[in-house]
Amino acid sequence: MKVSVVMTTYNGVRFLKEMLDSLKNQTRKIDEVIICDDRSTDNTVEFINEYIEAHNLTNWKITVNHRNLGWEKNFLNVLNSANNDIIYPCDQDDVWHLDKIEKMTAAFEKNENIWLLSSGFHSFCENGGTPEIQNPVPTETAEIVSRVVFNEKYYQILRPGCTMAFKKELLPLFVENWKPGTPHDAVLWTIAALLRKLYIYDDTLIEYRRHDSNASNEIIHGYKYRVNAINRTRTINNWYLNSEYFDENKLQTVENCTNWCDYRYKLIVEKKPFYWFKLFRYRKYYLNLRKYFGDIYYFFRRK
Repeated sequence: MKVSVVMTTYNGVRFLKEMLDSLKNQTRKIDEVIICDDRSTDNTVEFINEYIEAHNLTNWKITVNHRNLGWEKNFLNVLNSANNDIIYPCDQDDVWHLDKIEKMTAAFEKNENIWLLSSGFHSFCENGGTPEIQNPVPTETAEIVSRVVFNEKYYQILRPGCTMAFKKELLPLFVENWKPGTPHDAVLWTIAALLRKLYIYDDTLIEYRRHDSNASNEIIHGYKYRVNAINRTRTINNWYLNSEYFDENKLQTVENCTNWCDYRYKLIVEKKPFYWFKLFRYRKYYLNLRKYFGDIYYFFRRK
């Protein structure tokens, strides 16, 4: 199987050498590296071009957007440009373990049911970054590569996109369900979970850098992110229930999840407090009880 690594960049020159070195030195050769820059104002593009030329990386290329698109749309475009069997999303500011591609690609080659595979990570901080907690992921076995258990929290992304790799078969389903302002990794994770093709590689394969200018800092908290998550989950649920992949055994769980999303929308967006009490019935759909109480907090907040 051939491998594509796709990276988006924006004003990230101070991190790039470590990240690019960790790609160049992978124990399994990467078949193509595609980098898409979102109109950086530092010397990110110049640095990457010089790096490619200095190391004669003929299978690497960088393009620059005609205008700044924002990181979500930039990732959509670069994912769509990948040509190979397995696609690895890549951030500009992390450091990959040198055997990441080798180990994860071997897992795909061994198990054709894997459509999305996510590894563990080690979080480290600098320049005001906030540590990222690695949530436990329930899996069907204790093996190093195991399928994620399907339960009420299937929609909840438990690993960041930089730990993921996915088969190209998943890409058109992602494109169909992506909406502006939506993180790519959340859409990929939810679809793969519904299709029962979501797996975990239980090993740390990436050093996940957290700093004050991480793009993900903008989406973890806030009214906009909460509403996006509600709408995203409803969109994917509705697609799934009408798709060729629909499994009758998941009907009740998916319909209940959609009801939970509808009630949250009425509470947070339409400001109808009665729905907070109705949501108690669906509390197991929250990642934890603190998230349930968080919804009433956003009821009182303005947009």
